[in-house]
Amino acid sequence: MLTVQNLSKKFGKKQVLDDISFNAKKGEVTALIGVNGIGKTTIMNSIAGLLPYDKGEIVIDDMPVRKVFAEKVSYITDSSIISPNQTVDEAIDFMRTFYPNWNRAKEKHLLKFFRLNLKDEVRSLSKGNVAKLNLLLGMGLDTDYILMDEPFSGIDVFTREEIARVFTSDLLDGRGVLITTHEINDIEYIVDKALLLDGGKIVKEFYPEQVREEEGKSIVDVMREVYLQ
Repeated sequence: MLTVQNLSKKFGKKQVLDDISFNAKKGEVTALIGVNGIGKTTIMNSIAGLLPYDKGEIVIDDMPVRKVFAEKVSYITDSSIISPNQTVDEAIDFMRTFYPNWNRAKEKHLLKFFRLNLKDEVRSLSKGNVAKLNLLLGMGLDTDYILMDEPFSGIDVFTREEIARVFTSDLLDGRGVLITTHEINDIEYIVDKALLLDGGKIVKEFYPEQVREEEGKSIVDVMREVYLQ
């Protein structure tokens, strides 16, 4: 289990995260939801070790995340993480060379799933295909958890649908996913647990399927209740 406990972070005088606590389980998709600037990416970068935080603890299976991140976690952002001069094949070959937990069987499966051309240069790819390549590079690693920061950002509806199919395929292979996104409709039926952030805190934690069945409400309906009350 990925556990975030009492996480706090200030930027100057602004308290971006204020004693945040939650967990994300293997085999589940957990969504961090909130308006721009609410702290979603700050949480992701804190887990990834890219941003020092002021207080709190982040552990994976009872081990400090900094000790096991490379082995246990993949981090997929909404921007290209490789040189624009590289080809798709060169980007993948970098992963093969420098990451001992790269899985060639998954690589083959993901290439077929996303229909990427190995000879294409990254700079020639559409934003949607860059998003697919980033997903491939993250999901090709044998890790227990995947962080996805705005994977649907700025891409067309058809590519969003294609990426959403990842969550209902066997590509996740029982891994835990922590995702941030503004495209709520794209994640309505793939999220197991939703966390709503406001004022630096988690103000609502719920299970969308349960809420749909018992109350007939969507994620957006719950958001309206929380943010517009």
